[in-house]
Amino acid sequence: MDGETNLKHKQVEKSIMRLASSEQAAMKNFNGAQINCEGPNEYLYKFEGSLTFTDGASVVLDPDQILLRGSTLRNTEWVIGVVVYTGHETKIMKNSTNAKAKKSKI
Repeated sequence: MDGETNLKHKQVEKSIMRLASSEQAAMKNFNGAQINCEGPNEYLYKFEGSLTFTDGASVVLDPDQILLRGSTLRNTEWVIGVVVYTGHETKIMKNSTNAKAKKSKI
């Protein structure tokens, strides 16, 4: 995403990991949860949000818990995710610029 080929380490918050001990437990525990986050922006390394469960418990979300559009996930058996931004509102699309036209000075 940022032009580098090295792997980026991403890990879920420990309190969320306990709720998602299996695929079935995760689907049960996240039913009705709500995500509140900042509006779409072009900053790849900035994300502020929270995940609020139906019992009122809240967990802070930061850039270490999000995967950007076009990312490849490795070294994991399964994942449960939520799409936050789509289309032209993704961080990658907001960060892209139009190609400049090249013209000769002759």
